[in-house]
Amino acid sequence: MSLKATKSISSRLPFLDRTRGLIMVLMALDHALFFWSSGRINNEGLPLLIKGVVTFNPLGSSSVLAILVMLLSSLCAPGFLFIAGYVLALSIKKRELMGISSSNIDHHLWRRGMLLIAFQVFIASPAFNLPMFLQAKSLSVVTWGTFFSLSVLSTIGLGFFFLSLGRRISPWSLFGLSGFLYLLSQWFLPGFTSSYPSHQAIAQAWQAIMVLPVPFSSGALVNNNFPVIPWLFPMALGWLYGHTYDEQRGIAYEATRFAVSGFSSLALFFIFRFAGIGDYLLPDGTFQGFFGLSKYPPSPDYFLLYLGLVFLLLFLFYKLPQTSRIGGVFEEFGRVPLLFYNTHLWLYAAIPALLFNFNGYSLTFGVTIWLIGLLILYPLCHGYLKWRSSPRTDLWKGLKYNK
Repeated sequence: MSLKATKSISSRLPFLDRTRGLIMVLMALDHALFFWSSGRINNEGLPLLIKGVVTFNPLGSSSVLAILVMLLSSLCAPGFLFIAGYVLALSIKKRELMGISSSNIDHHLWRRGMLLIAFQVFIASPAFNLPMFLQAKSLSVVTWGTFFSLSVLSTIGLGFFFLSLGRRISPWSLFGLSGFLYLLSQWFLPGFTSSYPSHQAIAQAWQAIMVLPVPFSSGALVNNNFPVIPWLFPMALGWLYGHTYDEQRGIAYEATRFAVSGFSSLALFFIFRFAGIGDYLLPDGTFQGFFGLSKYPPSPDYFLLYLGLVFLLLFLFYKLPQTSRIGGVFEEFGRVPLLFYNTHLWLYAAIPALLFNFNGYSLTFGVTIWLIGLLILYPLCHGYLKWRSSPRTDLWKGLKYNK
């Protein structure tokens, strides 16, 4: 196939990149505060077994800034996985149109999945654990649990494996299956939490990988705060939307579809929340209690609220003029998600771990550090995009596609 035909097939939807770029900027805020600041809300909803009783980690009292950061950063994971599934569906459809065989597509998905898991284990997780390693000043803290410290990248990578199998069925069936497994995992969550300590290490590892986030322990075989079954749901939803995107109807129709989905999702969230269903953390009559939702693992109310907001962001970025400067900045961030993700973690982790007090400053100071980090990250991402679009890079792509 000619390079010209390939380019026409691989045309992008800018509002996807812009939304993903904003999501990554908010993700950077969450991570900058993790490394620099105290007072940040985290581990909301985490199931805990205390003296044989299953409970769920509440938000507790916190500052207005901490609650605002929580609300903004909670967009990140569901939005990131939804867009990952959507973009992957578009990519697979284009590969099929190019005549690439099913086995080659499967190999592509498995390679990408393994690459994401490798990025998690060898780049992202060491960044999160860097303060612990430096404070210990000993390799004795490096255990299987710190090495296999999994998170969102490994979950997306494992999601690629599932989608390589799931693409044999219709996207509606795959979405229905992922939703069924998700609801089962929510239903049996207290039982999983109660039985976790009685299992052998291998069984605990599989439980952590697939269904149950647990408090970090260096003595565990695997640590994972993004188990696959709950987080496959937004990825399968993105896969469904990507497969049902109709180029004949155009981008405007797709944006309208996002707007309708967003308002419908938010309406359901408010109905569920006022009814006191859909989350282990019940509303207590306060603003913080109403929006204090379980993220570890994500509750139905959590998905309804934040996926609804992601849908509306996709619609708003479609409406934003193409000449918008801020939209262009978000778009550049969104076009290089792996570079941004891996670079921003080390940027925010290494400086406080090596030179300053880890997690020892105010939230306001942490927000300032976040903004300074973005000023460093933007030219890196811009320069990488410029290099990637250089004639030499285009020639290599042309040779690769024409093999």
